[in-house]
Amino acid sequence: NHGTLEMCYNVQSVVESKNHFILEIDTTNNINDENQLYDMTLKTRDLLCNEHDEITVMADTGYYNCLEIKKCIDEKIKVIIKKSKANNSTKESMFKKDRFIYDKEKDVYICPNDKNLGFFENSSKNGLKYRRYKCSDCLSCPFKEKCTTSKTGRTIQRWEYESILEDAHSFTLENEDIYRKRRNIVEHPFGYFKRALHFTYFNRKGLNNVDAETQLMGIAYNLRRLFTMFPKVQDLEKVFSIKQKEYQTS
Repeated sequence: NHGTLEMCYNVQSVVESKNHFILEIDTTNNINDENQLYDMTLKTRDLLCNEHDEITVMADTGYYNCLEIKKCIDEKIKVIIKKSKANNSTKESMFKKDRFIYDKEKDVYICPNDKNLGFFENSSKNGLKYRRYKCSDCLSCPFKEKCTTSKTGRTIQRWEYESILEDAHSFTLENEDIYRKRRNIVEHPFGYFKRALHFTYFNRKGLNNVDAETQLMGIAYNLRRLFTMFPKVQDLEKVFSIKQKEYQTS
């Protein structure tokens, strides 16, 4: 942080979109968010409903992890998430991987210059299996210097479950209007913690103690939301009375 090393924790939260209550909040010492999507989503689903109910989770690019997305979709959880921006070696946006179209029937990629990249080998990395595709017309292509720095031609690798990521991307684009609301929904509690509660650092040490502070902040935020929605005690009594009857009859 600004050239210095500091002891930090990573606070994760799940906020519902209707009334903006925090449904799940947790503290981890993982340095980033990319391994948190499935765990936080599953905890929230277990709290709200059963495994047969349909839910949709929305997250920013920091949570983009192919395995985490696959685990969510395998659990019948819909995912709205923006893809991380991946550049080619030349940094030319026109020749990024997402500009290459995959033809499932022919099992080839089609480049922006309408040339085919055919399959040429299987590979693996970090336990993930890939199919690699290579263009045989690169040497005569007028866009080669913009597309790749490789002397042997442009290659693209495709994860064995890449179609799942493509479906998630399409679903995200179809729900672009919903995704735009993400920041107003999930970032608001952190603004409340820092500005209203002046809570910019933890007072305790150790993960369990810090997580206890996080849980208390979440409770404080939810209580404020509740009292804002129902400022009169009589209104709260009516709500809890209705909910109690619903639980008794379910």
